[in-house]
Amino acid sequence: MSKKNVERKHSGTARGTALLRTLANKEFNDEKLGSDYLAEYFLPFLLRFLIKAKGIRKRAKNTISLGLYEYLTARTAYFDKLFVNALNKSIPQIVLLGAGYDTRAYRFAKLNNGTKIIELDAPATQNEKKKFLGKSKIEIPSNVVFTSVNFDRDSLKTVLEKTGYDSSKKTLFLLEGVSYYLDPESINEIFELVRNYSHNESIIAFDYVISVPEEKRHNYYGVAELVQSMAKRAPNERGRFSIEEEKIESFLEQRGLKMVEHLTNREIENRFLTTENGSLIGQITEWFRFVLASPISKQE
Repeated sequence: MSKKNVERKHSGTARGTALLRTLANKEFNDEKLGSDYLAEYFLPFLLRFLIKAKGIRKRAKNTISLGLYEYLTARTAYFDKLFVNALNKSIPQIVLLGAGYDTRAYRFAKLNNGTKIIELDAPATQNEKKKFLGKSKIEIPSNVVFTSVNFDRDSLKTVLEKTGYDSSKKTLFLLEGVSYYLDPESINEIFELVRNYSHNESIIAFDYVISVPEEKRHNYYGVAELVQSMAKRAPNERGRFSIEEEKIESFLEQRGLKMVEHLTNREIENRFLTTENGSLIGQITEWFRFVLASPISKQE
């Protein structure tokens, strides 16, 4: 990301994610799908008013790249589940790496029995978020800590130390919707921190895009269209990082992490977009994957 984008302008992709989560909430509005009932508070008032109409929502969905709405719906459900499980198990710390307009600390506040939640993001996006929270009278729990960060410039270890982060405590790290916008060096620093500066039972969850040659993007559902859309709508937030899918396990091992779970696009659809009668709600953009990883212990 450019310095101008990171430090002076709030994230356009964060606003777009809030819109898609709002659309899902209006369509599904249950615990599994469309659970983010606070996402709409990060949208401009006029847009919030317009999307109350079903017809407007349908038109909005028709402008979205193939599979992206479905992907964001599934991704929200996946990371919601991880977050709630961590709270139910009273994991001491949750670190949101690039929190954007994430609302889990507020939606699930009643489940929190002492877990410290650390939200890291670029200053402009974080300030915008605080402003919207204040305007919407959404209370910020006392156990939530905001800290600004530039992943491409700042020492993540130093930034976390300022928040009171305790490396001796088990932690859930959530890197949602962020990895593809970072330099490989920044990704390596994040994984190095999890490996060397966290409890050995800590978990990092992240989504990533698989490496697809430009000439083959049309062979993957929604990928070519999404690349074109991002170049037009968010030119300062283009993708910079991908992983060859068949090499994900060795990629993690080289960085001192072991794979706990890996979900392909089909597995994501089957787990999070399948109705009770077995029908599929939709197909996600074929680019995306989910990963859970944990530090390799020195005994392994």
